[in-house]
Amino acid sequence: MKMKQIFFRYSHWLAFFFLSLSFVTMFDNFEKDTADIVAAVMGAIGLVSVGFLTFIVEKNIRKKRKDKNNKV
Repeated sequence: MKMKQIFFRYSHWLAFFFLSLSFVTMFDNFEKDTADIVAAVMGAIGLVSVGFLTFIVEKNIRKKRKDKNNKV
């Protein structure tokens, strides 16, 4: 596989990984302040959204691969 193909195949997982890492590291200097709580809630919503999109994209990729293999 070429590097470009690998990047396009796994880019959704890469985005999910970096967003998850960013969300987890946010708690290093977390304080019980209103702005920090709002940021944590919004970050959690974003993480769940990207996780859902990652699941949908992966499901579609596997479905296309399965359909392609069945046609041959």
